[in-house]
Amino acid sequence: MSFFGMGARPMTDYDENKINAIKGEMLMMSQMKEKVSNACFEKCLPGYYTESDLNKGESNCVDRCTAKFFQTIKLLGTEMQKQQQAAGGL
Repeated sequence: MSFFGMGARPMTDYDENKINAIKGEMLMMSQMKEKVSNACFEKCLPGYYTESDLNKGESNCVDRCTAKFFQTIKLLGTEMQKQQQAAGGL
């Protein structure tokens, strides 16, 4: 493959589908990061700032909040898979 795609093989539908899937996944991850940041920072940080860095309590709160958020996402995903398998097995 050459620089700027000159002389490169033309993209196939498969390549475009794969690129679109990756773009969609990147967008989803970006949105999830935004949701986690907003939810955990709102919960753990005061409305005013006295220091430029998080203190230990704030940092621990954000860590625990983030872990709980992803644990909940994982649990929901597992339950949804179980329900899809049960519905497909009928």
